[in-house]
Amino acid sequence: MALPVDLEGILQRQARSWEMRQRMADEGGEKARDALAHLSEGPWVTVSRQLGSAGHEVARTVAERFGWQVFDRQILSGCATQTDTVEQILSRLDERAIGAFDDYLAQLMVPRDPGQTTFLKEMMRVIWGIARQGNAIILGRGANWILKSRFGLRLRVVAPLELRAQNLAEDRDCSVSEALQLARDHDGQQAAFIRQVYARDIDDPLGYDLILNVSSVDVKTAGTVAVAALAAKLGVGK
Repeated sequence: MALPVDLEGILQRQARSWEMRQRMADEGGEKARDALAHLSEGPWVTVSRQLGSAGHEVARTVAERFGWQVFDRQILSGCATQTDTVEQILSRLDERAIGAFDDYLAQLMVPRDPGQTTFLKEMMRVIWGIARQGNAIILGRGANWILKSRFGLRLRVVAPLELRAQNLAEDRDCSVSEALQLARDHDGQQAAFIRQVYARDIDDPLGYDLILNVSSVDVKTAGTVAVAALAAKLGVGK
């Protein structure tokens, strides 16, 4: 799948910068790492969302307010391009915890499968490149644990399981009981991914600047609150 022109340009521009930063950090020790960590990026917004919580709609509200782009499947497209792999192969790795033996078997069965370690490395490069460019909304994939919090706003969008199941049942034309299982499975996959890759708890409130419960406020209001928080934290839109 071809990348949007803007993302392809971002990745090309940031590749040299990433390599330079890594080389300097490797050669310069802790002092160099500290200095490199303070290079600017952003502004950006990361959105961690529970399935069925309308997190994508909240993200779109913020994006439309500032004319920013929402990055979701484009991140997977970027990883596919960087690893010369098709998105369908990488889907097994996207926001999923993978056991070492299962990963090994998958690479044996699918020669072009890059494996989890390579995928995660490229995923982080793509996310960092997008954040470095700025004016972006980045959905999921633990981006809030990768990026320096002072350069962006870290959101989490949640809702009660029952409400999410109702939303999913309507969106996917399935029964509420099926939707409940989908939501539970997805919650488990997300939590396991964050725990495996970042050694963090996805529900740790300290990983976010703002947690929005869309059962308490509607999506439009949640988006307005997020816009206000972004303005207050980074001065965006003022």
